[in-house]
Amino acid sequence: MLTCLLVLMLTLPGLAQKTKRTTLKAGTLVVLETSNPLSSKDAQLGQSVTLRVKYDVMINGRAVIKAGAPGSAQVVTAEQRKGLGKEGSLAIRPTVVQAVDGQMIPLTGSGVGQNGQDTKGGTIALAVVVSPLFLLKKGKDATIPAGYEMQATVATESVIQ
Repeated sequence: MLTCLLVLMLTLPGLAQKTKRTTLKAGTLVVLETSNPLSSKDAQLGQSVTLRVKYDVMINGRAVIKAGAPGSAQVVTAEQRKGLGKEGSLAIRPTVVQAVDGQMIPLTGSGVGQNGQDTKGGTIALAVVVSPLFLLKKGKDATIPAGYEMQATVATESVIQ
């Protein structure tokens, strides 16, 4: 009898704490931002990039993805600057974000991209007027600053605990 009471006392608090489940639907908007600056100078195609959630994602009054939650993106374009004033280019696409229950939620979206400054026109004009050495002048690297905001959407429906 004492054993039964002890077992009941240990299990009842767990039963009383009902886990609230919330469905996070595909297509739900998530606003993210870059955690660190990126440059086409050192970015590699396929590289993982750290993101963070900018605003809480709320479903029925409950935050299912909290502001500041970690996420990641993948570098989908990374071209260094080149001669003749050709600028570099850099693009990233969000891939996943962490929900309040710890699960990683897949994202979809076009991502963001940047181009450096193209100095080709000025370089060719200077080369014709002054010297062919100006043809070696490179364009600018593409950069995405820390805190750069982007939008993504949830790719698949998930149940958040």
